[in-house]
Amino acid sequence: MKQYDFRFDTALIESFIGKTLTKYKHAEFMYTNSVTAVLGFEIEDVVYELTNEFEAMDFLTLDGEATIFRISKTKWNNVDSMINNDINEINVGETIKKILLVNDHTTLKIDENVAYDMWDTKAIIFCFENYELCFVKQDCWFSQEIEIYKGHALLDKTGDGNGILDDFDEDETKKAFVERAIVEIK
Repeated sequence: MKQYDFRFDTALIESFIGKTLTKYKHAEFMYTNSVTAVLGFEIEDVVYELTNEFEAMDFLTLDGEATIFRISKTKWNNVDSMINNDINEINVGETIKKILLVNDHTTLKIDENVAYDMWDTKAIIFCFENYELCFVKQDCWFSQEIEIYKGHALLDKTGDGNGILDDFDEDETKKAFVERAIVEIK
């Protein structure tokens, strides 16, 4: 059985609570509110990047690669557009009250046996006093897009994670299942 765990480190995310999200930056939007593969944000002088890039892996018997959503420390100047877009910097200056992580647990059964078991983070939602800011991996296993939303009740913007099921509906021997877990950190 193949097992993967690409969930964000909750200890790192817990360290953000009570701190100020100073600003974030991303490539200029072209047609939608999404950016390709990378964006950066700063929390009290520490810079992080969210990446959504292709990695070679045995992904549910599909194509041999998938995009993986990751968070890591970086430097502000290292966050750059994956395509030739201008970079937009957005000032926030808000205290993080809580964070929601949207984690999907995807399993694939082949002939009734579990062949794949994968956890991955699909979205991180920063909750401030009066609004939320959401960075969400597009609900498609081969898309590098990261969608950005600002407003209220942004869990509704994260999709349901079931898009992967369409790739298995014609094969009676393979059945995929997705369960969603919302982790609230305050």
